[in-house]
Amino acid sequence: MKLRTAGITAEYNPFHNGHLWQLHALRQTLGDVPVIACMSGFFVQRGVAALCDPWARAVMAVRAGADLVLRLPAWYSLRSADYFAAGFVTTLAATGLVDTLVCGAEHAEEKRTAETTAGKETQTPCRSLLQTAAWSLAKETEQQVRDLLQQGLSYGAAWETAAAAHSADATWFKGANNILALAYQKAVLQHQLPLQLLMLPRKGSGYHDAALHPPYASASAIRCALRDGVAFSSLKEVMPEESLRILIRCVSKSMQEESAKHRNETNGPKEEAEAIMETTKAPGSNSNDRRPDCAIALLRRENILCTLLAYHLSQNNSRRLYEHSSASHDLCDRFYNARQALTQGYAAFCDTIANKRDSLPAVRRLSLQLLLQQPRSFWTDTPEPSYLRVLAFNNRGRALLKEMKQTATLPIISKPGNEEQYKGTALYPLLQLDAKAADLYQMLNGNAGVYGTDFTTSPMYVKG
Repeated sequence: MKLRTAGITAEYNPFHNGHLWQLHALRQTLGDVPVIACMSGFFVQRGVAALCDPWARAVMAVRAGADLVLRLPAWYSLRSADYFAAGFVTTLAATGLVDTLVCGAEHAEEKRTAETTAGKETQTPCRSLLQTAAWSLAKETEQQVRDLLQQGLSYGAAWETAAAAHSADATWFKGANNILALAYQKAVLQHQLPLQLLMLPRKGSGYHDAALHPPYASASAIRCALRDGVAFSSLKEVMPEESLRILIRCVSKSMQEESAKHRNETNGPKEEAEAIMETTKAPGSNSNDRRPDCAIALLRRENILCTLLAYHLSQNNSRRLYEHSSASHDLCDRFYNARQALTQGYAAFCDTIANKRDSLPAVRRLSLQLLLQQPRSFWTDTPEPSYLRVLAFNNRGRALLKEMKQTATLPIISKPGNEEQYKGTALYPLLQLDAKAADLYQMLNGNAGVYGTDFTTSPMYVKG
């Protein structure tokens, strides 16, 4: 019997104990199956730069139990939940190997009671309820959601209201993970993909919880701790040690030049992925454990982004913003009219614009779309994934890649190489955006003048 292959949708920003638990839980459920993760790249769906570059985060995942990590094209990370989810689902399906899609949910995939027509109680799996909710979201429901958004409801509240009107299970519209799970199921049904969802419950802290609660703190809490300059030793209880070592190296200001130098090594798959970690001592191994340079590095990113955006707004008007984004006229008008708030910093500027209809992540995604300078048609014409970009793999992942040469429905890219060879091909639009995202990420990290790294960086081989 063919061994099943699990696919995970992830951002790993950063990889923490909850992600480690998910990998263990899926293998407890499915057995020792191969795991392919699809992960967002330089920018995550919250509209911010990832703490670490995609290769470093992919190594975190492979060290913890994933076998192969692919990258989600930047286009999907810079759009709303439905597009984001569809990008993940179609990318994993294109491997030709994944048959089980693993995602988080706000509660376990437990069984619920439902009354039969005979008056007897039966047990109905949550998966069936999710599928029923997804099927109910026809085009007229989506139009109703758009109308509710225009009335000022939040994204989740609009879907919940529309679902209730169509007798769908509204519980699936509460919480970020549930909304994404529903979006994954919608994408599976709409694209008629042979994927089965396996929903695992969130472990520990809530998605937006900003406090560190060992052993399962949220990624939000870890990012807040880094911005506050807390001691790295305080993260030892909420992250695997190797992931924490990689994270320290990535975000420490004092190590950024060395990290950039390491990124320019381009001769084949990096057999020594350990090099990401070698220059960083284990957290808590010296007296200088409180590292304010991390907070400084993250603040510097935000200041550079603020400067780039301020210049962009000085050269454009609200009409031009609309013509180079997926945002509404109203959001573009408010975005442009609030430009003087940039004097208070990027965070204050975004807070000024965000409301129930246009969430803070949506405002941040607009900032990034504008800086990546693509026409509106690029952002509004929904593309299909056009390639499978490899970030990291272990020995079993290498075997998966070999098998994918026969099963994948999209080209597999390890290192793109020369940009010129892709121009005029179906791969180029999304590939070019990924390259622009990489260049912008370099700028935000203070590496001015560093261009083209996305075309020249190879995947990481992690020794088992």
